[in-house]
Amino acid sequence: MRFGFHLFMVDPTEHLDIARTADEFGWDSIQVADAPFFPEVISVPYPYTPDGKRFWPLDQPVLDPWVAITAMAVVTKRIRFIPSVLRLAVRQPLLEAKSLCSVAAISDDRVALGVGLAWMPEEFKWLGQNKKTRGARQNEAIQILRLLMGGGMVEFHGKYYDFDRLIMAPVPKKPVPIYVGGTTTPALRRAAQFGDGWISVIHNMDEVEGVMAELNSYRREFGRENEPFDIMMHCPDAETLDDIRRLEELGVTDLQVTPWTQPGILAEMGVGAIMQQQPPLAVKREAIKRYAEEVIIKFR
Repeated sequence: MRFGFHLFMVDPTEHLDIARTADEFGWDSIQVADAPFFPEVISVPYPYTPDGKRFWPLDQPVLDPWVAITAMAVVTKRIRFIPSVLRLAVRQPLLEAKSLCSVAAISDDRVALGVGLAWMPEEFKWLGQNKKTRGARQNEAIQILRLLMGGGMVEFHGKYYDFDRLIMAPVPKKPVPIYVGGTTTPALRRAAQFGDGWISVIHNMDEVEGVMAELNSYRREFGRENEPFDIMMHCPDAETLDDIRRLEELGVTDLQVTPWTQPGILAEMGVGAIMQQQPPLAVKREAIKRYAEEVIIKFR
């Protein structure tokens, strides 16, 4: 089992100190958010809280994920960084490939890529993208990212993206893993078909076996059941070593926790109940160290 945490709602001025601490004490990954802007009014409910309301303030500082990762990569040595998730369906894949390959070069390939569809109609409208085609466009975009990461002269001719022969450099020394996010059936199928893994939002332990069974059925459908496949899951009621071992048995490869929050927060309370707990930096750093010494070391 590998261990990581997310920096959404963490003050950006704390990112470097937190990254150094996590790197020193054996954590495996840090996830960062992608949020180009926050509309004052959104025309649909937020999908990951019980009441559909946003749990963060509109002026919540969120760094561009590539900027945040680059800054943390240059002050660390071994920990990986993951946009979670990059709203690929509102972004141009050639430009995102350039950013991804550049960050891979700066970080010595200590980067993975989480991708998602984006959910706010305003993002699609104001960034000039068609929300109705977001799933099909993301499928093509993932293929484009993989193609460009392979290096050399390449071309792509799809329904939504089309370009003649071109070359991009530098490219990663090894392909960057692409993890697909989302909890819907189409998202799970997309992860099984195109992804190197899946990123969950938040689940309780009693939900994990069913989700894993569904995901594995799609992997078999696409003939990928024997390929390596990472499962990054946030499971806040996995509070004991036995709980974590049970998740490992079910196929979870990366447990996402928030070490500075209070235990006992369940998924039905919403991700905001976890993210809103933001103690001072010194408390965060001590919690990162303590979790590593009490939990992570038992899985090494």
